[in-house]
Amino acid sequence: MIRILHTADWHIGQTLRGFSREHEHRKVFERLEEIVVERDVDALVIAGDVFDSQNPSGEAQQLFYNTLVRLSRAHPRMAMVIAAGNHDAAGRLEAPRPLLEAFNIRVIGNVRRREGRVEAARHLVPIPDASGVVAAHVLAVSYPTAACLPNLTRLDGESGSPIIAGVRSLYAELVDTLREPIDGLPFVLMGHLHVAGGIESEGAERRILVGGQHAVPHDVFPAEASYVALGHLHKAQAIGRDTVRYSGSLIPLSATELPYAHGATLVSLDGTLALIVFAVPERIEEGRGVPEE
Repeated sequence: MIRILHTADWHIGQTLRGFSREHEHRKVFERLEEIVVERDVDALVIAGDVFDSQNPSGEAQQLFYNTLVRLSRAHPRMAMVIAAGNHDAAGRLEAPRPLLEAFNIRVIGNVRRREGRVEAARHLVPIPDASGVVAAHVLAVSYPTAACLPNLTRLDGESGSPIIAGVRSLYAELVDTLREPIDGLPFVLMGHLHVAGGIESEGAERRILVGGQHAVPHDVFPAEASYVALGHLHKAQAIGRDTVRYSGSLIPLSATELPYAHGATLVSLDGTLALIVFAVPERIEEGRGVPEE
């Protein structure tokens, strides 16, 4: 049985009215390290928005890479799969890919095309079980910029939005192209976008799809995916079907998110799901708690 720990929206480097969130991030990363060992996780996925800014500070980058090293040392056989979100500079996030792959960490930036076809193989990550046998895959897809989608002019004749048609076409092309290497094994599909019907956090999430299109329906994701691991919305929730889920953010990123159950989703590919809630102590700075938005 393969266990996937689905996380998203780390937003490292975020400040709240000028206050750093570093203490809270360090606490949830310590808990994350404990969980991957306790639950014997086979793969940790981060479905976008690793950083809060496309130009993260040196301190934010140091915290991120230190966290990856700690996770790798705590549970060496675990794969880590990271996809870029709309807050991330995809090229910058992907730049150390050759180095990170030595630690069993795969980073997926923007979709690349050659002669009109997606370079699909770079999106597929095999996940071995405890015995070392590949038992599942993760198909990682970053936030779909206009450049990631098929030619939108060609899709103008489609009924409905060409943006939705483009996202649907992208996922269908990836799955169809990778059907042979997936070889009938279960696979987890990743995405960072807004799926219609999801609950937004007021003032905390950008409306991100190109062309003025705000959200896509949940059926853009091929039904054969065992699980769809989403990022962007900060509330843990299922959309359309139980296996299409946002893990939510690790910590509240605005005052409106304080009531949410923040944490990660543990997915066992035998069909069971578990929401793991992190309890993060209040951050104290100069005798004051975190100010409300």
